[in-house]
Amino acid sequence: VYTTRVYPLTEANLPAITVYTGTETSNLQTMGVKTINRDLQIAVDIYVRASATTDDDVDAIAVQVEEAIANDFSVNGLAKSAVLSSTDIDFSGETEQPIGIARLTFSVSYITAINDVETAR
Repeated sequence: VYTTRVYPLTEANLPAITVYTGTETSNLQTMGVKTINRDLQIAVDIYVRASATTDDDVDAIAVQVEEAIANDFSVNGLAKSAVLSSTDIDFSGETEQPIGIARLTFSVSYITAINDVETAR
């Protein structure tokens, strides 16, 4: 598992998973103490070597990722929820060996105080 998408993966690194943040939207909640409701998109990319079992290999890893998130969908109490919002599966021939790629996008909802945006509530 890698926390970046900057460095290229080599055949020796496969199968591999990269995890990174994407778009975040927010809106002000004005009832009671002013807080910010946030919705962050987390991308989990799965890379496997292309073979006769590529679809099965991608599916097996995707199931493991989904179940891991489902077992702690509040992310240690930091989020209100973390749920799978989309899955995209593709293939690429731009590497040493063709690979199968699946992107699982999770929508993570959390709240922060308006004056403490680094601490989830």
